[in-house]
Amino acid sequence: SPNKVLHVVSAHVHPHPVVVPGDITSDIVIQAPRRVDGRYKVQIAIHKHVLFWIKVPCFGGVGSCNFVSNNTVRCPQQLEDQHLPCTCPFQPGTYTLTPTTFTIPKLDSLWSWLASGDYHVDAKLIEQSTGEEVANYHVEVSAKQGHTDCSGIICSIFG
Repeated sequence: SPNKVLHVVSAHVHPHPVVVPGDITSDIVIQAPRRVDGRYKVQIAIHKHVLFWIKVPCFGGVGSCNFVSNNTVRCPQQLEDQHLPCTCPFQPGTYTLTPTTFTIPKLDSLWSWLASGDYHVDAKLIEQSTGEEVANYHVEVSAKQGHTDCSGIICSIFG
């Protein structure tokens, strides 16, 4: 669509499946065909496959949440290191995140059930003043639980 503000040219995440907690390496190439400015709302919907697909609720800014861009979010250091913009406005062009490592922390007990499984993630970017959808992305990802501290005879047997 000519109204889309961001086009993902390519994206990769390794390892597959993603290990939680653990490190992932990601690279992405995004094209912005026009200046990106204004106020946007991001709608994230995450579904996990159990016996069927269930929506992961939003709790404390994690899960299926809505966010309003307000240019107060600090860029991750990895993006700052590569001089990539995180806040509006930014100019038309191609933006490339070269292979970069991010650490996924151990999930606290409330979220530990999310450490493994298959997920569908849908993200929509909405221009707030017009309500127009200016970007829409669908990602499928699998995660598995990494090694956790374990002790006792049961852990000795089953690891």
